[in-house]
Amino acid sequence: MFCDYCKVLGVEHNASDMEIKLAFRKRAKDTHPEFNSASDAEQQFITLNEAYDILIHHKTRELFEEDLNTYHNPEAYPPYKHWIIVARERATVHSRLPYKEFTRTKFYQGTHTSPYLLFVAEFVASIVLILVPYVLMVRDDSRILGVFSLFIALPAGIFMLVQALSGFSAMKKFKSTGKISKKGDTKIQKT
Repeated sequence: MFCDYCKVLGVEHNASDMEIKLAFRKRAKDTHPEFNSASDAEQQFITLNEAYDILIHHKTRELFEEDLNTYHNPEAYPPYKHWIIVARERATVHSRLPYKEFTRTKFYQGTHTSPYLLFVAEFVASIVLILVPYVLMVRDDSRILGVFSLFIALPAGIFMLVQALSGFSAMKKFKSTGKISKKGDTKIQKT
């Protein structure tokens, strides 16, 4: 039997990416061998890193959830086994780093999250930037400025809109989109 990575991180099975990142950041310092005096501190930190690494990637998370629900041995599925090995190796390297160096790694830096209000502000600003060129073009005295802003404000607004929407998407709860057959092949099915 393998461990329940959601319990390791202290999150629900339908937790969003942001909830997983926040849970990992919260527990990383407590379990790091530099601050944890338990005899198995390094193993706790490795398990925490491994849990985050598996749950933050949607493909491995779908496999994890499927294996957890069917009591299937994940080691029997070669791609999942590969990801577990990679996650453990990376976690082992991180556990041997001083905490300050660990927080500078790309792995840890990727756990930063932006608050919800920032996404809302970015969404509103993007709508304003998208509408400004059209408003300026309608006004008789600002047509040249409107055309000029079409090349500046419109692309900036579209970029900000995409960023805001991807932030909202990251906050959604996890839903499995695939199902693993008994043979170990991935079959995509709508749920």
